[in-house]
Amino acid sequence: MRPFVLRCRHLLEEGREKAYALHRQGTLGMQVSTQLADLYDEVVLEVWNEAVAEHGDDDRLSGVSLIAHGGFGRRDLAPYSDADLMLLSMRDSEGLATKLAGNLTRDLSDIGIDPGLSIRTPSEACSLSWSDAVVFSSLAESRFLAGSLQLYKKFFDHYRHGSIRRSRRLVKNIVAARQEEREKWGETNYLLRPNVKRSRGALRDIQLIRWIGFARFGETDLDRLLKLGALPEDDFRLLRNAYGFMLRLRHELHFRSGKSQDVLDRATQMEIAAEWGYEGTEGVLPVEQFMQDYFEKTREVRYSAAYFVEDARSQPLLSRIVERVFSRKIDDKILMGPTSIWVRNDSLESFASNLPDVLRLMSFANQHRRRIQHKTWLAIRLAMRDREPSQPDSESIEAFLSLLSRPGRLASLLRRLHELRLIEQIIPEFARMRGLLQFNAYHKYTVDAHSFLAVEAATDLENSEGGMGRRYRRIEDKRLLHLALLIHDIGKGYEEDHCIVGAEIARRTAERLNLDSSTAETLEWLVLKHLAVNVVAFRHDLSDPQIVLSFAAEVGSIRRLELLVVHTYADLKAVGPGVATDWKVNLIEDLYRRTRRYFDSGDLPGSPDDPEVERNRTRIRESIFELGKKNASSSEETEAAENLLSRLPFSLITRGDPESLAEEIILVAKQKLSGESGTICTAKYDPAINATRYTVIRQEDSLSIGTFSRATGALSTSGLSILRAQIETVDDYAWDHFWATDPNAMKPLVPNDPATAPVFDQRRADQVCERLRSLIDSPDLPLPPHRKTWKAADIAEPESVNLLPKKVVFDNDTIERYTIISIFAYDEVGLLSRIAATLTKLRLVLSFAKIDTHLDQVADVFYVSESDGSRITNSDRQSEVRQALLDVIG
Repeated sequence: MRPFVLRCRHLLEEGREKAYALHRQGTLGMQVSTQLADLYDEVVLEVWNEAVAEHGDDDRLSGVSLIAHGGFGRRDLAPYSDADLMLLSMRDSEGLATKLAGNLTRDLSDIGIDPGLSIRTPSEACSLSWSDAVVFSSLAESRFLAGSLQLYKKFFDHYRHGSIRRSRRLVKNIVAARQEEREKWGETNYLLRPNVKRSRGALRDIQLIRWIGFARFGETDLDRLLKLGALPEDDFRLLRNAYGFMLRLRHELHFRSGKSQDVLDRATQMEIAAEWGYEGTEGVLPVEQFMQDYFEKTREVRYSAAYFVEDARSQPLLSRIVERVFSRKIDDKILMGPTSIWVRNDSLESFASNLPDVLRLMSFANQHRRRIQHKTWLAIRLAMRDREPSQPDSESIEAFLSLLSRPGRLASLLRRLHELRLIEQIIPEFARMRGLLQFNAYHKYTVDAHSFLAVEAATDLENSEGGMGRRYRRIEDKRLLHLALLIHDIGKGYEEDHCIVGAEIARRTAERLNLDSSTAETLEWLVLKHLAVNVVAFRHDLSDPQIVLSFAAEVGSIRRLELLVVHTYADLKAVGPGVATDWKVNLIEDLYRRTRRYFDSGDLPGSPDDPEVERNRTRIRESIFELGKKNASSSEETEAAENLLSRLPFSLITRGDPESLAEEIILVAKQKLSGESGTICTAKYDPAINATRYTVIRQEDSLSIGTFSRATGALSTSGLSILRAQIETVDDYAWDHFWATDPNAMKPLVPNDPATAPVFDQRRADQVCERLRSLIDSPDLPLPPHRKTWKAADIAEPESVNLLPKKVVFDNDTIERYTIISIFAYDEVGLLSRIAATLTKLRLVLSFAKIDTHLDQVADVFYVSESDGSRITNSDRQSEVRQALLDVIG
């Protein structure tokens, strides 16, 4: 490299080291950014001077300006930010500008600064800005560096005045572009792995205020916007505080990675929390405390930006006239138009500071599905910020309960109450939920954000045509359901079980809200038992009558059943995208139907006297007869199949569909008559859970767990994910079913057309079946290695973030015949196969298994017994089994 480049490179490295030293001393983020901007200025000007040295006598230099814009322009650089530059050029200087641009790009890249450099004439720069929001927002924060100052001033004055003239259109374009970016990087500011630059409430939303400020007033500086009266003083203070915090955090990410890095992953969260001195509190980890601070800052930015945008997008005059002309009185102070509701100007000041009035307004807005007019809400927001917290009176409580009683726009209105910290004045314990991170990959949002999403998921059912929607509409006291969803996780952040703590808080909340004893009891029960459906539906055998009977006894009534099922569905929907899968929702529905049937008729599904068992047996028998005729089976085969059917356990008869079970019975009967041996395997697509059901049947002279162990190994090494398994023993046959997802078994209806629905690839499933038969029938043949799974570097995380304990829990109380072993661990390739192999070595007989995966965590349940049919009750034996399983999952 040339000595000039080496000298500048050394200058850049030395400058970054000085900035790093300042950062480590706890210097404010804005001060470090300023030092970095000065450093970039120095390096860029050195390169500029080098580039123009050979053109010193060229008159065309008077027609070129070097301009910093974007982050470089506003001087809030991070250590490894790009340098956004533009060469502003007159037409007759474009040739020279092109030569200079080549030198600048080459030298800056060699020095270690990634330049984003463009060449534009003033008219081109303006024209692009008026049509492209990204270009406009970047050039709005332009700063002169070198070249012709006169050219820059003339351009920027014209640019400022042109922006103000086009402000309405520009604001619309800026907001749309920011919305598109938020959808990509995270619509909520409560993300598990936020982007500190682009996620909602992050640095980009502060910049959004600056860009809109330039479009409307020709100013980007927050201080100037404050003096112009465009930005409330409280918002200015909060924005400045958040700005400094997030700049410091962004610097930390850059310095740690030695490159441009804006994603705050979970491992880095833990490290920063420790280095920044967070110690945690009772029930709250240091990392969760740190992220509460982060979310508090982004919440304030989000709300401030939203109000600034709303101000900028004020309704056109005609729309305001229509609202006024067609308005009507709700009471002496409140008016309602076709789309919005507002308070009269002469009553607004006193109204805005009165909590009962504000809650009543929100209840009206919810009841009539109207948007609270911006001017009214802004007055309320400013007044409530200055209001001293106080115990709500009976009028406020009545208005709050009225708000909760209807779906309408309930979730968004509750979020607004939360913004004003009014919910915690009614329910003080709610304050602890604010920005509380659940440090696992299962919950995507903070506790408070999750609670509002749960309320929203329930209210969305109002117009749903499915069974869950019908149940929601049947609930008469919807305020009870909505309140339970709002506070169901209020016990999180304590050392004790959050369900127990939450139930105690629910009882106090009911007393505070003056709920009658019956409603109070149900609220406490809902919060205490809000995980009961998940535990039973996802971790137990629903065909076992004991499970249904035990759950029905716990629920007690149809009313509570419907409340709990709808609550569970809404809670699951609010956990994160893709968590409420069809499989899980269908399991919830199955549990509901079985329990409801018991309440309605007294028939216990799956019990010997269940009429459904005999009806299923009859349907299977009819299918055997029809298949026998179709395949020209001999009378011996049909008779053998019917004999086998008579010996099938109730659980197997009630689980499978009659036709598939009939096919399996015929295959076993034929094998018995022929004297052949070997594994029978069939594969069929199950649309109910969008998975392939593999049936593996094998005659064994030892424990049936052996077949299960080999089958799980064969499936997982084939790249399949097992969702559920059920194991039966019929005579001396192991009769196992596996539901597994296999991306290679689904193919598009039209190749390379993602818009078409996929169809099941039977050929691929048959190949897996052949592999299963080969590996199971050759027990001495080693299983092939598991396929390596690749994760993008930006989402791969070390095991240090896995803070939840790995557990093995024994349950000898739920089922009389079996010990239920529940295993809680972090998911990884081949885990189930290793667990199954361990159970085999322990000589345990497996009767049922259900695999419940929550993104990065699993809760696998196994119904097992000793080889003599007894349960695992001896403490020493339990210790042996527990340790062996912990070894394999650890």
